[in-house]
Amino acid sequence: MKLVPVYRPRETLIHGLHPLAALALYASLVAVVLVLQNPLYLAVVGLGVLSLVLLAEVKEECRPFLRLGMFMALLVTLLNPLVNRQGGHILVYGPGLPVLGRLDITLEALAYGMVSGFRLFLVIAVFGLAGTTVNPDDLLDILSSLSLRSSLSAALAVRLYPSLVVEAGEMLEVQLARGERLRGGSRRERIKARFPFWMSLFRGSLDRAAAIAEAMSARGFGSGKVTRRRRPFRGRDYLVVPLSLGTLAAAVLSSMGGGYRYFPTLDNPLAGLEIRTAAVLAGFFSALVIIGRCWKRWPWWRSRI
Repeated sequence: MKLVPVYRPRETLIHGLHPLAALALYASLVAVVLVLQNPLYLAVVGLGVLSLVLLAEVKEECRPFLRLGMFMALLVTLLNPLVNRQGGHILVYGPGLPVLGRLDITLEALAYGMVSGFRLFLVIAVFGLAGTTVNPDDLLDILSSLSLRSSLSAALAVRLYPSLVVEAGEMLEVQLARGERLRGGSRRERIKARFPFWMSLFRGSLDRAAAIAEAMSARGFGSGKVTRRRRPFRGRDYLVVPLSLGTLAAAVLSSMGGGYRYFPTLDNPLAGLEIRTAAVLAGFFSALVIIGRCWKRWPWWRSRI
């Protein structure tokens, strides 16, 4: 499972956002997921996040993150009833242990574990969406105004890591084709067999670093201030940022009015559902989808925003 985000430029609204606007969107989504407790709200957010994945056309790139999210959600769902003893409706009477006590499984703990797992799935999905739709070069360019050396190091690492992984895979294939025993045997034998591989990889990294340093020096890096054209805020960013912050504010206000309770007994999700909050959530994602579809269909609309 490859969990290294791969950014590929595409003509979608999500890819066309300014990095700060995209970060505001994703940070608001994560905060909304963490703030809201009612499972019906989270279901709306889940549908919205999946619609953004389809809108950004990054279904294949996000697939590893979605699989990881489902695995983590299943793990949380299974483990939470075993460690959480709260709840008034016992589903299974477990055995009694000397230190831990009785391992009873309650309906409330199971429901809380399912919702917590789903919340974790949404957070991982949002991070996957961010990693595949935000241009790392634009993001690091913004960070360079705060710390040039740190952003340069991060940019080099982002650029060199994929090529390093590809080079390592090719070197391993060559060694296996030559009949090297890279697997099996004792730990000492495996380390001895892989030592030439690590040395070759290290020497290749040093050569690549020297070549990059020479190229940067030839282009005048470090000789003084240079004029750089930063990506400006456009109409699409002025639409998305207020929508994101407004949705986050609605979620916070809804949670301050008394959230959904799982213990000691489950609240009725419909009884605690506020039509205003649900409409804000549905309207937020619907607005993004409509703007994105118009962006994709009409070039003149794209040029306006």
